[in-house]
Amino acid sequence: MRAAFLVVPFLLVSCGTEAETKKKVAAVQQQADEQSSKAKQVAQQKLDDLQKQLDQLKTEATDAKSKLEECSSKAQATADEQGKSAEAALAAARQAFKDEGRLELADANKALNELGPKSAKANAKSRAAFQSALKPVAAQQKALAADLAAYDKATLDTFKALKTKFEHDLALLKNTTRAAKAKLPS
Repeated sequence: MRAAFLVVPFLLVSCGTEAETKKKVAAVQQQADEQSSKAKQVAQQKLDDLQKQLDQLKTEATDAKSKLEECSSKAQATADEQGKSAEAALAAARQAFKDEGRLELADANKALNELGPKSAKANAKSRAAFQSALKPVAAQQKALAADLAAYDKATLDTFKALKTKFEHDLALLKNTTRAAKAKLPS
């Protein structure tokens, strides 16, 4: 393009007077300067528009990051709160199962203790059979105490199995009590 600007004045010089040529060269130069200035302005305007878009995208990205961090912290707080609530519910359930187990064990032990006076009135043969039938009671009571202690460490996954084990061990104690009672005369 620059070469064209140089050729045009050269052609103009050969066609007219020097003053005319200078005017024409000045006009062409002015026109070229105006076009160059307009091109610079357009380019600068486009550059400014792109910079504005870039700044806007940066702002939007910063806002999105802030919102993401806020949502993340809220979710974490909610999860922590739910975790604490679940832990409190689990502790309450542990205590409830433990209390219920103690009551059931106390009832079974009471039924066993009520057989003591009856065995004292029984003859020697019946008393010996009664004592023999009661031999597994100490181990069964120990197993039940261990079951009750295990409730302190029970999780949601282990509650059902632990309750089933407790109920099984309690049924064994009650069956032993019934078998011992059967050895005594009515």
